[in-house]
Amino acid sequence: MGEHLYTYINPVHDNDVAKACKVIENGGVIAYSTDFNYAFGCDASKSTALERVKNLKPHHPKERPFSLLCSDISMVSEYAIVENAVYRVLKKAWPGPYTVLLPSSKSLPKQLHDKRKIVGIRIPQNPLLLAIIEKLGKPLATTSVPNISAHDSEGNLVDRSPHFGYEVFENFGHALDIVLDLGEEVLGMESTIIDLSEDGVTEIIRLGVGDPDIFQ
Repeated sequence: MGEHLYTYINPVHDNDVAKACKVIENGGVIAYSTDFNYAFGCDASKSTALERVKNLKPHHPKERPFSLLCSDISMVSEYAIVENAVYRVLKKAWPGPYTVLLPSSKSLPKQLHDKRKIVGIRIPQNPLLLAIIEKLGKPLATTSVPNISAHDSEGNLVDRSPHFGYEVFENFGHALDIVLDLGEEVLGMESTIIDLSEDGVTEIIRLGVGDPDIFQ
């Protein structure tokens, strides 16, 4: 059973950041609150860690690769090709709730390559995640936590995204190293996915949190 670690973001607790980074560097898997849902994360270059995450989401489509969480556009440009026109758009969208599909660079870990040679990347707003990624000096491979069975506001049992850290820990803690819990409820929604991998073409892949008109 992993550790259920209550932490905070105002300010970020340096010891908790260091603990999370040590786990990730050693091939561990963590869970954390993003800006709008809970997600799993690990080092994108460690195959064993990626397999552990896949085992937590057995129904996740194999053709849907992991996304990367980066701390800034400079880090993004190490793993994706960012043209000048796209850079100007990304400056408006990030940090924010947008996962953007971009052409992958040669630096992208081979474990994340797919047939289309693209990568999904997001820069989160969450200060804790940004601090972890900055200390690691590399992106987090990430994917949302799958639905759980829980009661809704009327007491009915439904399948939904976990809204609290304790729900993630109760359902997945046995297979995680750390659940980072800010003690707050999240929306349990997904990011908006925008495909900018084709020059001059903007395609909305999934509507979620975030207004896609920012890319127009």
